[in-house]
Amino acid sequence: MPFTVLGLTVLGLPQSTANADTLNDKWAGTWFTCEFAKSQTPPHENCAMFDDEGFRFSDGRFTYVRITSSDETACRGDKVGQCFRRDQPSIRITTQDRGELDLGEELIKITYLFRTQIFYFKDTEYYREIWPDEKRCFWARKRHFYMARFEGDITDMK
Repeated sequence: MPFTVLGLTVLGLPQSTANADTLNDKWAGTWFTCEFAKSQTPPHENCAMFDDEGFRFSDGRFTYVRITSSDETACRGDKVGQCFRRDQPSIRITTQDRGELDLGEELIKITYLFRTQIFYFKDTEYYREIWPDEKRCFWARKRHFYMARFEGDITDMK
């Protein structure tokens, strides 16, 4: 929608605001790791099953999330309740702040325990792959994360 500033008609948002909104939309929501992915191997079932751990990337913060109840029995290693189906309609979670977040067009930066780690990412049809820069902080591993956004309803148990 156009608006007028100092007599000039402006047709859109400033580039930096538009980019920030696009990045926030790209990372919005709650993301869970794919249950059947391995440290550097993507999931064989297109991430149809989620692990019980995930993340949020919002408001300049990186937040760890975990489901509080699952009775799923088809988890890796036959561990009951440590995964859930991606198409599940609703879940309950707890959250823990894990540091400062800086979203970029091609990378994200997470500052935790006074160290900043760069992660790169790429999207596939079923999940987003995230991996650390070769210069790793002491708290970052070589692990690649294969994650997807949960689309159901979420109750935050805090």
